[in-house]
Amino acid sequence: MNDVNHNKDYCIIDRLHMKPINETVAWKLLKPVCRELDDLIEREEIQFLSGHHNENNNTYVLNLKSKHLHFASRGLRDSIGDVAYDEGALRIGLRSAGVPLNVFVQLG
Repeated sequence: MNDVNHNKDYCIIDRLHMKPINETVAWKLLKPVCRELDDLIEREEIQFLSGHHNENNNTYVLNLKSKHLHFASRGLRDSIGDVAYDEGALRIGLRSAGVPLNVFVQLG
């Protein structure tokens, strides 16, 4: 299975536990690992497409479109676990302020 497109399969498999989240929640989740997030939003270089919270295991899936990204784990509760790239898309597994996130990004 293609890792970058895994979010579609993940949502199908665990659909019963997935609850949509809004853009405000998504930005709050990303802020600890993306200090320039406010600037990216202001310059319209990042766009929220969708997001879901899995209430069963307390993980989040965010779908974004972005021209520029810079994530950094600076706090004790932040970590970047893995990054996968495939044809203009990224999947980034991370923890932001202790919250597990899978971030899927369409580049460009």
